[in-house]
Amino acid sequence: MLREKSILIVDDEEGVRQTLKRGIHRQFNKGCKRVSISEAGNGKEAIAIANNFPPDLILMDIRMPVMDGLKACQILRSDSKFASTMIIMLTCEITEESAGLLSGADDYIIKPFDIKTLLIRIERGLFKQGAMGPVSYAESDGVLSKNYFVESWLNYEIARAKRYQHPLSLLLVKIESINDKQGAKSRDLEVIKLLKRRASDPLIKWGEKTFAILLIETCAEDAVLLAKRIIWLVQKSPNLSPPNLGIANLEDTFTDDLIINAEYSLAASIASGNVVLNRLAVSL
Repeated sequence: MLREKSILIVDDEEGVRQTLKRGIHRQFNKGCKRVSISEAGNGKEAIAIANNFPPDLILMDIRMPVMDGLKACQILRSDSKFASTMIIMLTCEITEESAGLLSGADDYIIKPFDIKTLLIRIERGLFKQGAMGPVSYAESDGVLSKNYFVESWLNYEIARAKRYQHPLSLLLVKIESINDKQGAKSRDLEVIKLLKRRASDPLIKWGEKTFAILLIETCAEDAVLLAKRIIWLVQKSPNLSPPNLGIANLEDTFTDDLIINAEYSLAASIASGNVVLNRLAVSL
């Protein structure tokens, strides 16, 4: 028999909390699927409750007084104690999807939500074998780990780009140090500061000396413009050598695999010294 699972519902509207509680109790608490529920009216309350009784799953509204869901999610995700806690964000605005995922959430659902759909996602998160294995969310300084990005982010953004016919690009950049005295950590911190652009575009630690930026709603031409800006910024640094940049764009590729196209493009950039888009050199 599985142990009882715990859910924390975080929403400033009591009516929403009661609706969720009734739906969850109807769905579970029969057979071996036992669920306990706690409640919070804002992000600050949620953190206090979670610290005392770490939940298996959190349903978190984004817009709340005192502390919103995005801030609370970021705080929780920075604590390794909650590495295996699944967080589902509840939002009224489709434009808040990326912000919720960037804060560390595993999933989102739009209000007014279909309770049946939400219950299916809760059941998968709580009871699907292997669903709750810990995933490293961030390397440092808000930079995503490659594993987290590939497992929990990329497919969602590809599907969203197709659904709404939005462009999507993935830019890989490799930057070496000129200064032998500059350690790897100092180099990475300088590169992170240089590469951070829009809050909605996640920055990923891809490998040694290599980072990636997922450029949401960014066409190939704009991705190349960003590559030019990165080159210009690196030229101003006395510690960094000229970067290699590989770009993959979803619109112009024959496959959905942005990773393969981006990595081939980066390898071609390293070999040629050019910026490479979808495996073809770009004239700067």
